[in-house]
Amino acid sequence: MNNPIAKARWVLETKRITGVPAESLHNIASSEGIRYLYRSLPNDPKLGGQLLYKGDQKGIIINTLINHKGRHNFTFAHELGHYFLEHPPSYKLEGQYGFWCSTDDIGDGKKPREVEANRFAVELLMPEDDFRLDMAGAPIDFDLFRGLSDKYMVSKHASSNRVLDLTLASCIVIVTNGSRISGYKASRAARGFLRRSNTIPDETAAIDAITRKKGQVDFYECPADRWLARSVPGQKIYECTRGNFENSVAMTILKW
Repeated sequence: MNNPIAKARWVLETKRITGVPAESLHNIASSEGIRYLYRSLPNDPKLGGQLLYKGDQKGIIINTLINHKGRHNFTFAHELGHYFLEHPPSYKLEGQYGFWCSTDDIGDGKKPREVEANRFAVELLMPEDDFRLDMAGAPIDFDLFRGLSDKYMVSKHASSNRVLDLTLASCIVIVTNGSRISGYKASRAARGFLRRSNTIPDETAAIDAITRKKGQVDFYECPADRWLARSVPGQKIYECTRGNFENSVAMTILKW
């Protein structure tokens, strides 16, 4: 069984995980004889986590250089994904072998095995049936992302991605560093609409919030052609931007 979603559900069922799955990550690892270690590794800043084998020993290492519990949980679940999906090791050094996973691999990795490990982690930490119930009927906004990230003990980035995967609404989430667009994700209904650009468009509420370094309380109406390459009914979209402006990082929600 190498389907990541089916395997994650199998783990939750066979390990009898109830409640918030993130609280059971260590128990899952221990039940498989996997040791784990959390350590800040400033000399290896691109490392997110490792799954290592040495003889009969198995271990997971989480780099805590970025101090965010939600990210640590996702990294841990990602490494468990490599283990339960029985991926062939891609890393070998001094008698150890396994997986060396960068922060990019664990974020929006493109390598097939990293994608599978991420899909496993998503379903393990945010089971679809439970997650759908928790988001049902709620407007897509920062309160929803924050509430779900707190409940499932993941980052707001992870919870927003899960919402976009499951919603039927037209919505796009854009992540920025300064005014530069560093990434985005669209719901199924909104795919193909976003205009190709490396920066936030002028004359938008988002660029105003980023320039003033002040998050927005609510959504603001904006002409669709500022953001989108394709027309939408009514030619209006709604946007809201908030962020950690001290670190020049922000997130913008577009919806229509």
